[in-house]
Amino acid sequence: MSTETLYDPIRKKDVPATPEEHVRQATIRYLLDQVKVPEHLIAVEFPLNLVDPKTEDRVDILVQNFRAGADLSKPWLLVECKAPGEYSWPALQQQLNKYLQILTPLYVMLSLGDAVRYFKLDPATKRFEKIETLPLFTAPQK
Repeated sequence: MSTETLYDPIRKKDVPATPEEHVRQATIRYLLDQVKVPEHLIAVEFPLNLVDPKTEDRVDILVQNFRAGADLSKPWLLVECKAPGEYSWPALQQQLNKYLQILTPLYVMLSLGDAVRYFKLDPATKRFEKIETLPLFTAPQK
């Protein structure tokens, strides 16, 4: 049994270095360093029962909207991370669809190890369209 750990800058603690956790931590670094998401808006292992008390599910990473007091059910980004080889895209999509019955994120990021897919919600059609990458996280324009 390995006791190797990774430091999670969001949860502010060491966590077991599982293959999925490696993917999660790489995703957090990407969100902080590349997308410029403020640390305080990132939630790791976000319990969905904060939005819907009937579920025990947790989302790997949730990025809240910039506005204070923003609706928890409408996050900026929902991220689901899986270790390489553990899941297929259809299985990951199925899990995501369950979350999308509770949450309406503006963006979705699916990370299957080294392979990542990004989607943006089209407000008109309420459907997610594949995009190349996430935009920089910026304060909403007034």
